[in-house]
Formats: sequence, C-alpha cells, structure tokens
Amino acid sequence: MEFNNNTLKGLIDKLEWQLSMGVEAMVEEKNNNYFYQEKTKIINDDNLRKLDIPQKPSFSKLEAEIIDNKSDHQKILKKCLTLDDLKTYMLNFNDCDLKKTATQLVFSDGNPKSNVMIIGEAPGAEEDRRGIPFCGASGQLLDKMLNSINLNRNSVYITNVIPWRPPGNRTPNENEINLMKPFLMRHIEIVSPKLLVAVGGSAAKAILDIEGGILRHRGTWKEIILRDGSKIPIIATLHPAYLLRAPNQKKLAWEDLKLIRSKLEEFNS
Repeated sequence: MEFNNNTLKGLIDKLEWQLSMGVEAMVEEKNNNYFYQEKTKIINDDNLRKLDIPQKPSFSKLEAEIIDNKSDHQKILKKCLTLDDLKTYMLNFNDCDLKKTATQLVFSDGNPKSNVMIIGEAPGAEEDRRGIPFCGASGQLLDKMLNSINLNRNSVYITNVIPWRPPGNRTPNENEINLMKPFLMRHIEIVSPKLLVAVGGSAAKAILDIEGGILRHRGTWKEIILRDGSKIPIIATLHPAYLLRAPNQKKLAWEDLKLIRSKLEEFNS
C-alpha cells in the first residue's frame, strides 16, 4: 500500500478523532464468530466434566454428615471432639429458626482452658453485631463483676445457651432451649471446666431443669452429671442486665461472686 500525503493525513485525522473519543486500544478489524466461541465453550465444559475434575471443594467427613439430612443429630454431636468441630456443626445447623433472623453465630469468648465456664442466656444486639458474648452494656458489668474476684476474660470461658439472638432480644422459649441444650452440654463436655456459672434464670433453668425464678435458686452450689459420669459444680447468679435494671440487687450478686472465689480457692489449695 502506497502512502501519499493525503493518505497519511487521513490516517492521522482518524487517529486523532479516535483519541478524542477516548479510545485506548486498537480493535482488530475482523468479525467475531460468537456462535463458534459459544460452541467451543460448550465442548470444553463437556471435556472438563469427562475428566471428572471436582468443581467445588470437598467437605470433611463431619461436614458431609452435617449436610446429610438423614444423619442422626446426637451421633454427630458425639463426633464433635473439639470446639472447632462443634462450631462447624452449629454453623451448618439450620433447624433453629433463630438463625434465620440473627446476623451471625455467637459461639464463645475467653480462655477455653479455664477452670471457670460462664453460661449466659442468648446474644443481645451488640453481641449479634460483633459475634462475641457479653460485649454490650451487660458485658461491661460482667467484666467488673469478674474483676472483683480477680478474674477476667482471659481467665474464664464464656458462652450462651442460645447462640443466635432472638428477635427483639426476647427471652428464648422452651422449644428453642430444648433444641439447643444438647449443643450446650457437648460444649461443656469438650471444655471440661472445674465449675460452671449459670448467669440468669434462663441459663439456670436450661442446665438444671429447675422451676421458679432466679432469686429462688441463686447462691447455691449444685452439680450436673455428664454422660461420662463426671460431676461439675454449678452455681446460678443474677444476670448483669437484670442488675442494671435493679442495682439494689448487686449485693446478692456479690455474695454469689464470693462463693465462686471460695470454690476456686479450694481447687487451688
């Protein structure tokens, strides 16, 4: 192709026009056969299927059993040997309707090797947002209560009976508690603490199967017996949220805290 001044000027004019229109790359001047491209894609996809290459990551044996709706609930719980196993099961457990309205699972906080396991009722709004039990206003008071007997979040382990926030922070109903209690009991078995503290009436009723309000049952040591026959002392105390509403009852909570401190001193003596 011969270039003369007119041809060159025409090419330059076209190039300047394209640059002014925002063109940043050259476009190949040939037709694209989209039918051929799509046909090739189908053939390639079919070849991949023939090679039997897994398109999704494989599940662990535990996760596979969780996904299998025919699996036995109690059997899977027995196979949860670690806290990670239990958390995985709970993340995949869809039979509790509270999961549908909650932001996330609130599993635990603190030191899983602690001698003290604190069990609350259910997450509130702040706990649901952050995924940490007792991190709202009641959690701040709980921290102060623990500090009063030389404990803190690094020296206790904290969880809840219910791992998902009930709508509007309502009290969990009996069906919800019964549904999630096996998870809690397995949680206790895995952590294997030396003593339990049930914080609030719902937690005390869930673990101890008691009737009546928390004021009737707080401040008294009881025992729970695990499946292997081991016994763990447990004491019920007032919930920090209740104490925020009724600060005159803090003296009762202090009596409970002193009992916990004395029990720990027995273990250390």
